[in-house]
Amino acid sequence: MVGKRIIAICQSGGEFESNAEGILSYKGGDAHAMEIDEKMKFKDFKSEVAEMFNCNLGTLAIKYFLPGNKKTLISISNDKDLKRMIKFHNDSDTAEIYVMTEEIAAPDVSHMPGSRSSRTTLSEAEVPVDASPSMVDNIVGDINKPGLLLDAAFDVVGDTNHDEAQIDVPTEMPIPSEMPISSEMPLPISFTASYDEKHTKAAQQWQNNITGVGQRFNSVHEFREALRKYAIAHQFAFKYKKNDSHRVTVKCKAEGCPWRIHASRLSTTPLICIKKMNPTHTCEGSVLATGYQATRSWVASIIKEKLKVFPNYKPKDIVNDIKQEYGVQLNYFQAWRGKEIAKEQLQGSYKEAYSQLPLFCEKIMETNPGSLATFTTKEDSSFHRLFVSFHACLYGFEQDREKGLRESIAEIFMNEDVYHAFCLRYLSEQLLRDLNGQFSHEVKKLMVEDLRSAAVASTPEGFQRHVESIKNISVEAYNWAMQSEPVHWANAFFQGARYNHMTSDFGEQFYSWASDAHELPITQMVDAIRNRIMELIYSRQTQSVEWLTRLTPSMEEKLEQESLKAGNLELIMSSGNRFQVRGDTIEAVDVDSCDCTCKGWRLTGLPCCHAIVVIGCHCRDPYDYCSRYFTTDSYRITYSQSVNPITSVDGTWQKDMSQLAVTVTPPPTRRPPGRPTTKRVSSQDVGRRQLQCSRCKGTGHNKSTCKEFLLEC
Repeated sequence: MVGKRIIAICQSGGEFESNAEGILSYKGGDAHAMEIDEKMKFKDFKSEVAEMFNCNLGTLAIKYFLPGNKKTLISISNDKDLKRMIKFHNDSDTAEIYVMTEEIAAPDVSHMPGSRSSRTTLSEAEVPVDASPSMVDNIVGDINKPGLLLDAAFDVVGDTNHDEAQIDVPTEMPIPSEMPISSEMPLPISFTASYDEKHTKAAQQWQNNITGVGQRFNSVHEFREALRKYAIAHQFAFKYKKNDSHRVTVKCKAEGCPWRIHASRLSTTPLICIKKMNPTHTCEGSVLATGYQATRSWVASIIKEKLKVFPNYKPKDIVNDIKQEYGVQLNYFQAWRGKEIAKEQLQGSYKEAYSQLPLFCEKIMETNPGSLATFTTKEDSSFHRLFVSFHACLYGFEQDREKGLRESIAEIFMNEDVYHAFCLRYLSEQLLRDLNGQFSHEVKKLMVEDLRSAAVASTPEGFQRHVESIKNISVEAYNWAMQSEPVHWANAFFQGARYNHMTSDFGEQFYSWASDAHELPITQMVDAIRNRIMELIYSRQTQSVEWLTRLTPSMEEKLEQESLKAGNLELIMSSGNRFQVRGDTIEAVDVDSCDCTCKGWRLTGLPCCHAIVVIGCHCRDPYDYCSRYFTTDSYRITYSQSVNPITSVDGTWQKDMSQLAVTVTPPPTRRPPGRPTTKRVSSQDVGRRQLQCSRCKGTGHNKSTCKEFLLEC
């Protein structure tokens, strides 16, 4: 099966511009297009892009935006990244790729903060190399400067850092000299040529997060986050000496290193200001074993934007991505906890989505006239149920729509001409569950095959032949099959028309959509499913426009196959409207009732080969005897209506929401123990091979964990 193919629009030579909201747009440069799919290797993709723009492979960087997010560029650096990018754009035919060249050069020393990997010269700092500690103390930020007073009382707290992650750092780290820091003077730094390339992104983004004495932050939390990213960019670990809501004192974690920073709240304001800082590190190589401050909250801040677009972002992928992007090595548990925190931070949008539900339902019915969107709440106003059905799906069924499914089915099946069929898939699953532990995998597989053969058999004789095969294996399984009401699942006895559908698997696609979107806020989940329905209807509209046949292509093919079989049959006699047709068997055909004793006509909705012989002898058209549901016209009518987009949440929504009388809150949920199950059992899982013990012949375990063997020992 051919995988997803998209057109990659590769752009290079331009530059990004940011608007007031931080949304990036790409201006200028050249653009080329190429087709890619999931089979393409990253090295081939990179080589083709490099040739396309005549770039050096060694300095080439390839990035893209996640759909719906124009704020964060995502890097493509291996095969998995490339496949993930294609998956992210699964709903699009194109993807915009940005090609850049990255050169690791020494930054301008006049604009960079101090770093543990700096190599300051005498001419740069104008401080003697053998400067004494007392001299350094005298030239560090003046705490008596107006507006920068330290609080009188200092509370000493323990090290509050947890979950620190290890990182690979450059081997060449020169010892920096010490120099004074003030709010007016930038912090000098120079990087060695061996600076590790995989830290480039972090260094570019976060090297200037801390600029020196006088720098202000909106909150203690903001200062801590800036400090953490600064430490990652400059490759050192730190620990807190004081850490509360109004002051933070931090020192380098390496023993004896003088690097230190202190920030506290400006009086009468919520602002936090750096009051004192010694930027000098003398700990070259001493922190290699301790790692950096990659806490759970830092991981959450890094992955939160991607988690919005890709809720199933796996911890192992988080580990790999952060290693590649920032050089920070997390373990699985750190990544998992970071993801949990990011989900909690996004929870605000989940709660807001429930509050938007009343207006959201109104917008659905407003933008899609004839649709139904309604919800119910419990006594405490918490969410209970939501029902949405778009007019494009309801078309032709608008008269049962306000009744519950159970009541509607009960009313419909009171009609003697309507019959209820069982799903063969679930019937097979129930058989395996009821016989669990009694038979080997191979035996169970044979019984399921016989059950399915009995179900599709069109005659009672054929049905009996296959259930007898089950009886030869197990009388219990045979009794189970005969007691499960074959009239509802066996073609030989079913009185209605199943149109050759033996299972309810035609709903698998919808279940898959719901599964993919189940972690989104409720309004986004409904809109994601709406978008899939909209695309499905549109694609079927465009496909059917090109059909020139009276029946749909698949039904045309089946009718043609039956017509070919009819060439070998003989009409032998008739009695009124009933005719006998001879082939391998003799079947009776009643044209007026659209019935044949082979039951093929009634079961499929298409004339069987025996019926086609009779229809042809009367010079009639077989198409006139096909179910109307199989005609191209009916297909086009079914998908003639469209699903319209729902207006997004904006200022107008917020204004309208203030006028709503109904309040909806999230349902009270209790998280079950263990990791939640996200994989839905499909029909392919029926009959899947189970472990079988070679000692006791039981299933579900092997000989090394066999309880009977262990008891014997």
